[in-house]
Amino acid sequence: MPLATQPSPPSGGAEISENDLYEMLGNPRRRHALRYLRRCDRPVSVGELAEHVAAAEHDVPVSEVTQAQRKSAYTALHQNHLVKLADAGFVRADRRWAGIELTAAARRLDTDLVGPERTRRLDRYSVALSLAGLAAVLGRSLGLLPTAAVDAALCALFVTLLLLAVRRRRAASSRRQ
Repeated sequence: MPLATQPSPPSGGAEISENDLYEMLGNPRRRHALRYLRRCDRPVSVGELAEHVAAAEHDVPVSEVTQAQRKSAYTALHQNHLVKLADAGFVRADRRWAGIELTAAARRLDTDLVGPERTRRLDRYSVALSLAGLAAVLGRSLGLLPTAAVDAALCALFVTLLLLAVRRRRAASSRRQ
């Protein structure tokens, strides 16, 4: 089936400008769509993409997306966002948006620019490490750990405090943006 919009770089092969890139990624729905397509190893339909975009927008599992949420995402993707992403050369699909997939240009986008998945994983990891360090310190304080573990407990306390400070600073920085 012919492609609806052949993704070619704007301006006859030139790279997309930084301003155009930020404008493209400035919309949360487009970022959610790119994030989901990046995770997929196959072309997807606009319906499937809409479900995942709606789930990301409302921070719920796909199974909890309402029909209204799905329809809102579907309509916006179909009429606006996918066309812009295709025109910018980030996605390609057939005329009915049945086989949507990322292009090589979109796969080259920096993950940090596209979304915060890596940051969220690091946040969870730092919280887990902080809790493990805190458990070690409390275990030593309550006499549950042997005396030989004192050095390890002090080290765990230091790492815990450091990770919590980094997390707090990152959270404060995020709120300011």
